[in-house]
Amino acid sequence: MWLRLIACTLLLAVSSPFLGGCAGPTVDENDPSYLYKEAEDDISGNRYLLAIDKLRLIKNKYPYSKFSVDAQLRIADVYFLQESYGEAALAYEAFRDLHPKHAKAAYATFRMAKAYFLDAPPNVARDQASMQKAMEAYSDFLKRFPEATEATEARNDLNQAKRQLAEKELYIGNFYFKRQVFGAARARFSKLVALYPDTDAAKEAQQKLAQIPNEEASPHGGTASGN
Repeated sequence: MWLRLIACTLLLAVSSPFLGGCAGPTVDENDPSYLYKEAEDDISGNRYLLAIDKLRLIKNKYPYSKFSVDAQLRIADVYFLQESYGEAALAYEAFRDLHPKHAKAAYATFRMAKAYFLDAPPNVARDQASMQKAMEAYSDFLKRFPEATEATEARNDLNQAKRQLAEKELYIGNFYFKRQVFGAARARFSKLVALYPDTDAAKEAQQKLAQIPNEEASPHGGTASGN
């Protein structure tokens, strides 16, 4: 009896944290499918940090297992669920680049675009680099996967991205226009009309272009760049 208890204690001391006690079922520590199932359970229970730890373990310990590829995509999904959209976008992008012919390549490309889209601030006075990346990613997605189930949502988001980027150009153009820095204003308005001709912002930009004098009315009439 005592010998059995001592043996059980020693076994627990050296066992993996993923193994059960002596009286419970044992799990093969070298089974990535078990770890993946546990990670999925953690995701279902909103235990995202635990899930990421297990998914990373699969990637690092079993790099040649099919579960390693699945784990990479699920890590991106967990970031997305956490609303860590910047990290999610980078993770989806890495998956897409590493596995361009994977069955879920279309899904990863769409989610990458969506993550960039959601990461962009709605206020056009702020940096719109994420929205620019979203537009590029959505365009790539629709070019490569025009019949995908997410295509309609992608087109709607792409149109919104174009509107927001157009508003950004208009915001900067108006900044220069109000200060009579007409060269910089003209450059911004012209860029807007060329890139986003079907937007309301483009109509306003055309009106402002018509108001800019042919000769610079201000000694500050040079060009300028901005984000």
